[in-house]
Amino acid sequence: MSIVTLYAKTFGTPLLIALLLWPFISAFLTLPILALLYHHEHRLRLASTIGSYLSVLYVVGLLTFTQYPMPDKPDRYCATHHLSPQLNPLEFIQDVATGGVSAVMQLLLNIVLFMPLGFLLMRFLRRNIGHTVIVGFLLSLAIELTQLSGFLGIYPCSYRQFDVDDLLTNTLGALVGYGIAKLCDRRWPPKPVDRAEINHRPGIVHRGVTFAIDMIMVILGYYPLGIIVVWLFHAIAKPLPDGTFQLASVVIHVESLNTIVTVLGMASFLIFELWIPATHRGQTLGGMFTHMSMETRERHGWQRVLFYAIRTTIIGGWFLLTLLQKDTHSGLLIIAVVVFALIFKQMPWDYVPGNAESGRVGTDGDDADNAGRVNDADGAQTLPAVHNRQNGGQIGDTSTFFKQ
Repeated sequence: MSIVTLYAKTFGTPLLIALLLWPFISAFLTLPILALLYHHEHRLRLASTIGSYLSVLYVVGLLTFTQYPMPDKPDRYCATHHLSPQLNPLEFIQDVATGGVSAVMQLLLNIVLFMPLGFLLMRFLRRNIGHTVIVGFLLSLAIELTQLSGFLGIYPCSYRQFDVDDLLTNTLGALVGYGIAKLCDRRWPPKPVDRAEINHRPGIVHRGVTFAIDMIMVILGYYPLGIIVVWLFHAIAKPLPDGTFQLASVVIHVESLNTIVTVLGMASFLIFELWIPATHRGQTLGGMFTHMSMETRERHGWQRVLFYAIRTTIIGGWFLLTLLQKDTHSGLLIIAVVVFALIFKQMPWDYVPGNAESGRVGTDGDDADNAGRVNDADGAQTLPAVHNRQNGGQIGDTSTFFKQ
């Protein structure tokens, strides 16, 4: 029986569940990393997107498949398996002598398993060799200790052996990954970033990451307040036998609370998605973090009002449907907007007429064209800050909603 077959039979259903959820959880956890990349680099190339996803996939997989897949039948497994810690750092010599190629492959696997960690720490997080060794050792130690404790007592016994040789080989793997990253730095050094530039032609990935940040802000803006309102209502109002409540001399139906929360939600949405960008050069709070403006060209007067009216109607309509739990309608609307963006490379509100566009769509894979525009991974280009300054730095800048 092969080791893969034995592993699958031992861990069974938990392994299958972990394999199915692994890619989707990793995709969700990649969003904050993409936001950080936009924040620090002001752009996102296709290679960076793929690299970010694979990095999260690796970390989640490392933590999941060294911990979660537990034997299906704890009582039977614990009765027949008694794993004591292996604390001899030279035990690998005896293992190689008796196990031959299989033991050597196990040692190499432990090294390879932590090489991506060292690569990530140096190449993307810019950590030095000392930090890499410490993080590699501590992460390996954490994994071994949780295995020794049956995942902190969740499992009734130790289902994998604590092995000090794993600590050494894992740490060595992180060190090897660090060395590979240093070699990559010499061949492909990181490019300098203009911290003042703002992307006025964001692609769909950039917009999506920014919108996800904005929605978190919107929820944080109204959800806690809604909970307080509901709690105060139930604390003050007097319940009546027919299911209604009496507040002072007014009889209130409980459905009115849903209306109040909906109003709070829409007020929060309008603040974060209309008032803030209209008074901050087309940038929402998420856009400020990812250095993106939703205004792709200069607009004045009625043109600018129409731009925000269309955007607020479409996106606000989706948010209202979500608050009202009209999941089918809200889902269809957001899918329609995404499909539109994929086909036409811009949003419906971008068609509102205005002055010359702030940027133009570039070609994926290029770092910069002859004009000095930097490409985004999803087909957009950002303009250098000097270009914006030459135009007075007023693209989308407003002191009031109607003035630019």
